[in-house]
Amino acid sequence: MMVYDFIAGIIPLSAGLRERLDSILKMKVFGKRELLLREGQVCDKIYFVEKGLVRIYYLKDGVEMCSGLLLEGGFMISVESFFRKQRSYEFIQAVEETTVYYISFEELEGLYRDFAEFNIVGRKLITEYYIRSEERNYVLRRLSAREKFRYFQELFGADTVRIPRKDIASYLGINLETLSRLSKRI
Repeated sequence: MMVYDFIAGIIPLSAGLRERLDSILKMKVFGKRELLLREGQVCDKIYFVEKGLVRIYYLKDGVEMCSGLLLEGGFMISVESFFRKQRSYEFIQAVEETTVYYISFEELEGLYRDFAEFNIVGRKLITEYYIRSEERNYVLRRLSAREKFRYFQELFGADTVRIPRKDIASYLGINLETLSRLSKRI
């Protein structure tokens, strides 16, 4: 499983940690457009995307606003909902058929408590995702539409074609018409 490779890339997996993960990791396949989380639910699971594409979005005046995109090899949660145990204002949706592995918040806390080395994994993940969040905030505030699109292409590479254009535009804070013009020029 890719999730073991991901963790082992941060810290070697001890036999005990691997055994615990084997006992708690659950796998689920979500169909295209199927929701992993609805607005108003509490996000009580952390998901690792093994295969597929997932987006996070919220509604603003009835319009879907994409705030996150994740391809294979990363973890996804509704951050505030997961850590504060409050109702989410976001949706998490499979954009294409998506296979995930997941554990609950309580199981994650148990890993932190019982395996000191897993705290390193948690710290590295939180650090990486915080940096990505700050980077995206900078891009949204400071870059031109053309620069935003180039940033997106660098970030997602060849996988850019898998992502619906409406989600790319929303994620970058530009309108669909601007994205269409930019994609023709670049």
